[in-house]
Amino acid sequence: MATPDTFQLWISAQTIPLAILATLLAAGFLLLYLSALRRRRALIRERAGHTEEGFVRHLATFGFDPAIARSTYRYLQDVQNVHFPILLHDALDEDLGLGTEDVDESRKDLLAANQRELRPGLRHEPLITVEDLIRFIQASPRRRDEAA
Repeated sequence: MATPDTFQLWISAQTIPLAILATLLAAGFLLLYLSALRRRRALIRERAGHTEEGFVRHLATFGFDPAIARSTYRYLQDVQNVHFPILLHDALDEDLGLGTEDVDESRKDLLAANQRELRPGLRHEPLITVEDLIRFIQASPRRRDEAA
């Protein structure tokens, strides 16, 4: 007569608790996904009348460079896949869903697109909102022409 292994007995006794734990984890992730989906739909609905042109015009009244404002708006929508109208006070991580690497990539790409150069001493840390990102790009010095 074979005696069962202690580990096999322990696993068979833990099957139901492990199944309950796995179900709760799956339900938690599903709830988070549905919450994010609902928030995204609410943002789209709330911002139905906002456009890129209105965003640029609004920033121009406060002295922001329209070219930088426009390139930032387009970059966030096209490259970072933000599929709803962007507002100046949007948090890059919470509202737009950008991670730290995405923010760093955006900063570098927008500096290059606007012929600006990165000066480490001018680095405004951290970049929290869309406004912070635009201010950072605008405060960065223009790239000097290498041929001159």
